[in-house]
Amino acid sequence: MEAPQGRRRRRVALTAPRESVRAAGGVLRRVGPKGMEVLLVHRPRYEDWTWPKGKAQPGETDEETALREVEEETGLRASLGLELPSTRYRDSQGRDKVVRYWTMRPESGSFEPHGEVDAIEWTPMKDVGSKLSYERDAEVLRAVPPPLLVVRHATAGDRENWDGDDARRPLDKRGRKQAEALVDRLAGFDVDRILSSPMDRCVQTVAPLARARGLELETSDELAEGAGAERVRALLHDLAGEAAVVCGHGPDHTPLFGKVKKGETLVLEPTDDQLGELGRIRV
Repeated sequence: MEAPQGRRRRRVALTAPRESVRAAGGVLRRVGPKGMEVLLVHRPRYEDWTWPKGKAQPGETDEETALREVEEETGLRASLGLELPSTRYRDSQGRDKVVRYWTMRPESGSFEPHGEVDAIEWTPMKDVGSKLSYERDAEVLRAVPPPLLVVRHATAGDRENWDGDDARRPLDKRGRKQAEALVDRLAGFDVDRILSSPMDRCVQTVAPLARARGLELETSDELAEGAGAERVRALLHDLAGEAAVVCGHGPDHTPLFGKVKKGETLVLEPTDDQLGELGRIRV
């Protein structure tokens, strides 16, 4: 049927939908001699420093992609932590590329250079931003939450040799040295809050750190000896995302983390279902 005189048919251009690329990767962290370190990869093809990542394979979940690509690029097997913001950009072929990221904890493995990645570098957290080649990667970095620092109180003599109230048992000579050493050992970490069991040996363990950082030392009955592992766990999850130091007691830590030496600091990443351990610091 012809169109009425004086009216023209509109032509609709049919174009194929633009191809989309699905990818995933990880921000691996560990405890280094000067605080937290983050893993970067160098790609000779692009001469850039970036996060390990890659395209998804058919039938693969994004989480599976992230773990596989990290292992293929770095040689490290890792476990997933928290999901971070995704990035979206046009790849070299003009396709829409979406990359999902997670924090990760390295578990095992070692790196050997290959065609795609010729070098990796564990970079101190404070230096990562200036090392990254892309602003979109820097945005991912800014979303990485600070770790929680969980300290078992320093040495305080033998309970059996203390005649007074055990809550008032102080640090011994070695314990006082451990408390002072903690100031330098944690210098590379951001700290906004310091919480302690109300018992003297815990308060005295983190008091030098509180003075050095100019922070109020908070006490919490949730950290008192005998409060129980589940109350400690709940408090740590409540503190997730804060740059906090928490000082408590071995009997309440052991069910959560295994044996923890006196004066030792656990560096943790709380997730929805666990308290992932990133490393330990001894004094």
